[in-house]
Parts: sequence; C-alpha cells; structure tokens
Amino acid sequence: MGLRMMRWRKYRAVSGLIGLVALPFMTAVANADAPGILTWAVPPFAPAFISEDGKLTGYASDTQNWFAARLDDYQHEIMEVPLARLLAEMRNGAADDHPGHIRCSTTLIPTDERREYISFAKTILLHLPISVVIRAEDEAIFKPFLDEEGHIQLGQLMAHGDMTTALRIGRSYGTLIDNYVERYRNAPQIMPVADDSKLLKLLELGRIDWTFYFPSEAEFYRREIAPNQMIKSLPIRGNTNLLEATIGCAKTPAGQQAISRINQIVDTNPDMPWTNFYAAWLSPQDREWFVAARAHYIDPKQFEALLTPRK
Repeated sequence: MGLRMMRWRKYRAVSGLIGLVALPFMTAVANADAPGILTWAVPPFAPAFISEDGKLTGYASDTQNWFAARLDDYQHEIMEVPLARLLAEMRNGAADDHPGHIRCSTTLIPTDERREYISFAKTILLHLPISVVIRAEDEAIFKPFLDEEGHIQLGQLMAHGDMTTALRIGRSYGTLIDNYVERYRNAPQIMPVADDSKLLKLLELGRIDWTFYFPSEAEFYRREIAPNQMIKSLPIRGNTNLLEATIGCAKTPAGQQAISRINQIVDTNPDMPWTNFYAAWLSPQDREWFVAARAHYIDPKQFEALLTPRK
C-alpha cells in the first residue's frame, strides 16, 4: 500500500513539527522568550494522520501545521502515541513531569469526563458522519431506499435480501447504526470481514453492493486500493449531522493559555479555512455535501438565504 500506516511506537518524539521544519520560527530552537513547547500527540488514524517514510501527512496533520504556523512563538514537537495512552497521561498529569512542555492533540472529541483534565478549544474539525458508501454508478439502484430528503432508510436496506454488504467484525458505528447491525448481523446478505480496507475492494469487485464508512475513510481506501472505482456516500436517516472535534491540551495553566491562543485564531477565521484540508480527502460528490453542511454550520441564516428563491 502506497500510504500504509507505519508501525507506531508507543513514543517517538521528533524535534520540530513535521511539515513545518522550513518555517522561519522553527529555526529558533532555544528561544528563552518562548511561552513553552507544544508537544503534539499524534494517534494512528488515517487519513487524519498518515505516517510514511518519516513524513506525517493527512488532513489533521495539515490542520495541526496550519495552527502551529500561527503559534510561532512556541516550540513544537511531534509525539506518536495511541489515543488511549495519550488520554491516560493527560488524566494522570504526566505532562507535569516535563516543565515547559504542553501536551496537545488535534483530533479530540470533548466529553464531560475529559473536560476534567483537558482544556478544549472551540470546534476545529468537522467530519461527515458514518454513511452508506456505494459505487457512484449504482446511485439509481438505491433510490427505493431513500426517504423524501434523500437519506437512506437503513432498516429497509439491511433487510433487503438482494442488497449485499460486509461489516468489519467488532467495529462500532454509533448507537443508531449498531442497533440495526445487531438486528441483521446474521442475515445471509451480510458478510463479516476482519479488515476495513477489504470493504472497498469487495465493492469494486462487485462482491457487495454497499458498506459503512466515514466518507473520508472511504476515499482514503479508494485511493489506495481501488483508484479507478468512483464512490458516493449516502446519508443515513437520523445520522446526518456533522461530527465535531477539536484541539485539546492538558489542563494546566500553560495548556489553558495555549487553548486561549488557539481560540483567538479560530475567532479571527470564522470561515474555518483549515477544514479545506479535510474536504480534500472526500470524493467530489461527498465534497459538495460537506461544503453545503459546513456553510450551514458556520452561518445557518446565510445558508437558508442562499436556498430562498429570488422573486
């Protein structure tokens, strides 16, 4: 695989933010006036973060770099670490063992429990939700399963014996979808597989008619495994809202200061230009869906005005 994920070590700190080493602020390694060292913890999740040949790419990496370039009075480091380990260290105050180091991560979802030990910025990342992914040329076949708003009625689709799919063993898709999966798991038209990457290949080969993916995840596997197969994501009724994530830093005075700075950057960029990095990891049709959903998220009134017919 051209963009395969490398084997992640539990810790691998890299001096200098990958992708920003050429920026002017990175030459000031020992700046006595710097407010601290931002240590960006990177979990192994493509296409948010893709690590290959010592380079870190992906839409979350690009977003991280975008913000780091505007926090150029900080020094920056990368630490590759599984999400569970990162959360445990933040919870246990491991960052306090390294004075001046501020541990942060770009792809965190705020929860009440996490807010006890993590300071979160305002929403930064927007994602399309888990969807039904199909071959783009098969769109007409799925019209009988759509409601009046163009959303998949999942119960009807999963119950249909002629519409085959495959599901990864043990994966959770969220409460709504998991309820349907549990109901139809043993149906003959549903095949269990052990690897998410195999689903796109099965779709390309015609072995299945549809599957579940995050749209950006589907596009990542398509580019890797089936570059000639065009795909489309169909929203699932009851599961159409954008998902939100953001930057979180360990809840220390220095971490809270860093989050305050990040919020200032967010406030001065209300059109959320960094979300274009995510949009680049969507198929053309899914990108249209995202751009419209983002416009509604940013300014619902302005979005509705665009839909109002002119007299």
